Order: sequence, then C-alpha cells, then structure tokens
Amino acid sequence: YDRMVLIFMKFALKKSLCILLSALLSASLFAACSQDTDESSSADESSSSQVVETMVKIQIPASFFEGSSLEEIEKTAKKQGATSVTQEKNGDICYQMTATAHRRLVTEMRMNLKDSVEELLDDERYPSIHQISVSDDFSTLTLTVDKEAYQKGNDRTITRAIWPSIQLYHYFNQDYEEHPSMMVKVLNKEDNSK
Repeated sequence: YDRMVLIFMKFALKKSLCILLSALLSASLFAACSQDTDESSSADESSSSQVVETMVKIQIPASFFEGSSLEEIEKTAKKQGATSVTQEKNGDICYQMTATAHRRLVTEMRMNLKDSVEELLDDERYPSIHQISVSDDFSTLTLTVDKEAYQKGNDRTITRAIWPSIQLYHYFNQDYEEHPSMMVKVLNKEDNSK
C-alpha cells in the first residue's frame, strides 16, 4: 500500500509539473514581448534612446527538469522571455530575462496556478474535497472536506499534486526562501472545524 501511494504521488507530481509548464508555455506564446524606450527631444536635436532594462537572474533546482535536455529547457525558456539559459555545475538551471519579461511571466504563472487550484475541485480523483482555496502568497492551502471520506481515502495526495507547481512559482518569483513550505488547513464541511 505505501509503495502504491508513493508511485501515485510521484506520478501526480510529474503530471502536475508537466501541466504547469505546458500552461506556462501556452500562455507565454500569446504574450507579446515589450521593450521600454525613452524618447527625448530638444530644440536643437531630436533623438530617441533606449533605456537599459534591469536583468533578472533566476536559479531553479535541477530536480524540476529531470528528463529534459538543456536544449529543450532553453527552447521553452526563450518562449517565456528568457534572454539566456545556463546550467550550473550542480545541474541547476539559471534563467536570465528582463525585469519586464520576468514580471509578465510571474503574473502568468500566478493566474495559471489560481486556475489550476480551482480546477482541482472538479477532479474526480479527490471526491471528498468540497472547497479549495489558496492564499494570495501561495503559502496556505485551505480544503473543506467530507472529513470521514478524506481520512479514509487518498485525497490527502492533493497537496503533493499542487506543491511542486507552487514551489516553481516561488522560485520564479524569487521568494522561495520566504515560503519553503505550504501550510494546509483541512476543514470539516459540516462545521468548518479542523
């Protein structure tokens, strides 16, 4: 039984990561790249000059990319707005992108995560869950459940399905150290007690 749960958790983890990365890739394909420019003019001369935009470096642990080649990662990253992708000695992947591209990517990730969490409510694999919500900073997941069914079933694996995507969001948002874990509140649907 424990081995079966472990296999299911590993499958759910990989599946949720693939879904998130696919959603991010799809969303980024529709985002237009923008470039900030500053036009200045004077009575004697008229010129336009580009404002140099701040670059953001993001380091993502290698474990998020198991089974992917650097070329595949780089191709996806470029579509997400990365200007360069490198692999560290420890296997971690470093993205570099403009601050504008970074803000756009994090905003897309945030919206996709919120949607993904809401969609889990309709997922047949979690029948005991009646309501689900995540805090604005993605640090707390609140589940309202049929307590008896929740305790007897495998619905507790929902946190393992969500957590990798939230971790990835925190790495890209550069606040992982502030949110190295997620609190899960499980409330009984009958009386909202824990």
